[in-house]
Amino acid sequence: MSEQKMNRLSRRAMLRYSAAGLAAVGGGSLLGACQTTDPNTGQPEGGGGGLQQRADSGQPIRLAIANEPPYTKLEADGTITGAAPDIAKAVLKRMGIENVEPKQTGYDSMIPGLQANRWDIVTAGLFMNQDRCAQVLYTTPDLVSTESYAVPPGNPQGLRTLDDLKNKDLQVAVLAGGYEGRTAKAMGVPDSKLPTYQQAPDALQAMEAGRVYGILLPTLTLESLKEQQGANYEITPPIEQFPVTGSGHAFRKSDQTFFQKYNEEMKAFKETSEFEQIMNQWGFDAEASRKATKEELCKTES
Repeated sequence: MSEQKMNRLSRRAMLRYSAAGLAAVGGGSLLGACQTTDPNTGQPEGGGGGLQQRADSGQPIRLAIANEPPYTKLEADGTITGAAPDIAKAVLKRMGIENVEPKQTGYDSMIPGLQANRWDIVTAGLFMNQDRCAQVLYTTPDLVSTESYAVPPGNPQGLRTLDDLKNKDLQVAVLAGGYEGRTAKAMGVPDSKLPTYQQAPDALQAMEAGRVYGILLPTLTLESLKEQQGANYEITPPIEQFPVTGSGHAFRKSDQTFFQKYNEEMKAFKETSEFEQIMNQWGFDAEASRKATKEELCKTES
């Protein structure tokens, strides 16, 4: 290919792709000529590219959600709500941004999709752990949770703890890529006892069809699912073997500049009555969120 054609191709590529996209299609040398790289993260220093440019140009900010109330909820008309997106929309509004677009996906796809530039922020109650905190930039915590089982009325198998699950001949549904399944496996529950489903309603269908005995999910998710679906199950008390978990909003490491602005606004927003109203609406504890720290939650191993 001639040098002239190569120059035209490079100009078109710069217009069409973000810095991350250029690197993915072999534009690393061009990216290196424009930006320096942080030797600790391998990401462009300053991070003023992709997301900041998207916001400045008025393009919609794409929010990844899972449609798992009360964390996230996608209405029939395409409107996104739920505790995490409502907080995100409020923070973005404080930054002068109101154009957002939902992107529904499974938990196991959220970070890969973020890194592949399929969405801009993960606002789905994606719990922090060591592995995730190493891959993305997490904001100050938004939601703090406990875990429970959904079980048939009367709980005939007496399922209450992880030891019960290990020792009894039964299965419980978990969500693909979710915290619950990973933690249960790390604590010795065989993989065969934890069939995975993409969404909570799918897990409920499996339970109602008798394919699994119960469901292992955040306590508030099970309460919301029961109310919305009119389901006939009991919810066990929080499982003591599970540590308290917490989430934040996740960003690409290359979006450092936008992330820092967003995180400062989010810290300020958490001190407002509007934040308390959102938390109360969806059944979360605002004070627990304020007391939680990213540093502590990122120590979680699973």
